[in-house]
Amino acid sequence: MFAAATSFFARSAISQSYNIGGGPSPSPGSRSSTPGPQNPVSGTSSFGSSFSSSVVIGLWKIQSATHKVTNKRVSVWTFDKRGPDMERLGPAAKERTLEVLKGEASALSRLRHPSILEMVEPLEETRNELIFATEPIIASLELCIPGAGKSASLVELDEVEIQKGILQVCKGLSFLHSSAQLIHSNLCPESIIINQSGDWKIAGLGLTIPLLQPNGSATRWEFPTFDGRVPSYIQRYFDYMAPEYALDEVLNTSSDLYSLGCVIYAVHCKGSPPFKTHGSLSGLRDNAGRPAPGLERLDRDLQALLRSLITRHPSGRPTPSTLPSLPFFSSLPISTLNFLDRTTFTAKTREEKVSFMKGLTRVLDKFSDGLKTRKILPSLLEEMKDTHLLPYILPNVFNISSSLSSAQFATMVLPSLKPLFGIKEPPNNMLTLLENLPMLQTKTDKTVFKTEVLPLVYHALESEHAVVQETALKMVPDLCETVDYAEVQGVLFPRVARVCTKTRILSVKIATLVTFLSMVKTLDQSNLTQKLVPLLSNIRTKEPAVMMATLSVHEAMGFKVDREAVANLVLPQLWAMSIGPLLNLDQFQRFMSVIKKLGERVEKEHIQLLRDSQRLEDRSATVNDGGVNVASFAGTVDFESLVGKVSTPGLPQQNGATGGTPSWEDDVWGSIFNEFSNNTPTLPAAGPRSTKSLSPVSTPQISSRSFISSPPSNFSPAQRSQTNFSPLTPDLPLRANPSFSGSLSPSSPQVKMTQPLSAPSTSSTAPMAGMLSLQRTTPLTPTTSSPPLPPMIPMGGMLAPSPPKAWDSMPNKPSKNDWGDFDPLS
Repeated sequence: MFAAATSFFARSAISQSYNIGGGPSPSPGSRSSTPGPQNPVSGTSSFGSSFSSSVVIGLWKIQSATHKVTNKRVSVWTFDKRGPDMERLGPAAKERTLEVLKGEASALSRLRHPSILEMVEPLEETRNELIFATEPIIASLELCIPGAGKSASLVELDEVEIQKGILQVCKGLSFLHSSAQLIHSNLCPESIIINQSGDWKIAGLGLTIPLLQPNGSATRWEFPTFDGRVPSYIQRYFDYMAPEYALDEVLNTSSDLYSLGCVIYAVHCKGSPPFKTHGSLSGLRDNAGRPAPGLERLDRDLQALLRSLITRHPSGRPTPSTLPSLPFFSSLPISTLNFLDRTTFTAKTREEKVSFMKGLTRVLDKFSDGLKTRKILPSLLEEMKDTHLLPYILPNVFNISSSLSSAQFATMVLPSLKPLFGIKEPPNNMLTLLENLPMLQTKTDKTVFKTEVLPLVYHALESEHAVVQETALKMVPDLCETVDYAEVQGVLFPRVARVCTKTRILSVKIATLVTFLSMVKTLDQSNLTQKLVPLLSNIRTKEPAVMMATLSVHEAMGFKVDREAVANLVLPQLWAMSIGPLLNLDQFQRFMSVIKKLGERVEKEHIQLLRDSQRLEDRSATVNDGGVNVASFAGTVDFESLVGKVSTPGLPQQNGATGGTPSWEDDVWGSIFNEFSNNTPTLPAAGPRSTKSLSPVSTPQISSRSFISSPPSNFSPAQRSQTNFSPLTPDLPLRANPSFSGSLSPSSPQVKMTQPLSAPSTSSTAPMAGMLSLQRTTPLTPTTSSPPLPPMIPMGGMLAPSPPKAWDSMPNKPSKNDWGDFDPLS
């Protein structure tokens, strides 16, 4: 319980209010415990991303943290009072260390300037640690110097980044010297912090020297010493100390400019200062007045800058306010950044801002991607509040966004663009957004694009400006390829159709027709025939450009919809349009060409349909001189006949089972798959009553309206003379009945339909399923007084009984018993 209570009271308000990120404990910094440079080990990061692991700067351990309520991100600085660095120190050294660290935190809370590290949570002291929170940072400049031999370079600094950072430090020094009346006295790469936005901030203010005491008197000079038993972080770094401070015992704000010159030299020379003193005052005295070595390898303007700063006497050094005017800082990128600085850009007139935004597009390629993302983009997004500047700001925003990842774009840019998607004035805003619609689609998720970005196109289609509508219509074809079909059919197509019906501007009308042409391949036949065709028919203008654009849409539809729609909907409209009074010869011939092509398509497909229908009719029922040949599956198919035996036309064939007279069932498969032989059928001789079926015969050449008018050819002369066959009367309509049974005469064989009649089908079994089976129920006995056969006519290639009233008027009407189970009144 005592340990839990101790732990509770040892917790600070910062640790209770923030979620402090963890990570591997880093090694001490370059000057945390012993003099001389050491290689730091720190986490890696990049501008614009949260710092996920801890970093060590001097004696401070810095970790990223997030507020538990507001989600605000900060960097938490902690110092462990019980750490190994403090255990080696004596009481006086410990007290001096805590005094410097507390003074550093106190100065940060007291001094507020854009170039001074911003404190968010004030210093708190617990039993075990010192803790405070600042703005999110990445690392110190010492850890980011290019080629410094560190274990990891946290920031890729280019020349523009360095120039920008130096100017920011100059502003901070100007504030310290003029407003705060302080001398930093320990400016070095370790005391310059790079925040998450890439800005250089002054820190390490624990050793500042006030120019005046509280009573108004001048501050006395103190002899600089270096104690190896005390952490180097709380001592002035001799390698960056101005010679007049150590040798002339002078307190001058210009000493910080000498230190700044050493910092600039180290940044360009892989972290090495111009002179190494090794913590010795005599070494500083020996190097005083000597020119910095290796300057000839640097740029000419940089050489001039360093020679003006690294001098023996302070009188010739520039001040923080005059330093930016030197040629080294006169490059176009630096001038651009200076103009865009938030502290001065807001004071510019609108005309100056417009001119700047127009020229910025041409110089953006001179900046690194990181600098554009960290410095330029945030300033542009902030200025987007002025809608009159949007046409000039947006091109620069999209130029920078092209190098962003989808996640960066979604978090940094898209929230600022969303309010603009519904703003219709000025129209240049929408034009710029529409021109960059492909980028918006690639940088956003599919769902986000549909819900957040696609309304931009819908609002543009409703615009009163023709150029905006035409630009939006040009975007529609690509959208049809990428968005889902439901969105195209239910939302996009109706909105384009509304524009087409309402607009009175010729160019917009033509643009909608061009859009319809691209949408033909996406829309289904139902939308084309039920929505698009009526829409095109309502176009009343006779302008040749509109008519030719409409012709192209009809042509594309004519090869996608079915032939009935082409014949009934498309071709009539084309014929009506082709005789427009304003069309010239070439345009009329173009109409005729399309009409002929579509007409040939209809003709070809319809001929093929009729051929297929005729083939089905021929297979379902044919008539021969010798009788009616109808195929059926009513009987049992013999396996030998199915797989091997083929009946010989005109010759009797032995039944596989009994060897008797061949039956319909024995030849049903051969008749069907051999396209119904055209040979004359052979009927069995008259004899006892038999239930065998007639052999199937097919004669496609005989019309379906030809019927039996003479006895079969296999009848004997006596049978021919005694038999009276009457032709069928095709004048009376027949009535379909599922089963038909009728006798040729009271003493003649009866023919019975054992397969139900059905209409022709297009399935593969339709020819067989629709065939009739004739079955003899009585012997074919010749007679001289046989009444004529019942009147029958073909009906769609099928035989069907006639209506009852036709039979009532016939003499010698057959009785019910003669018809078997057929009821003419049913």
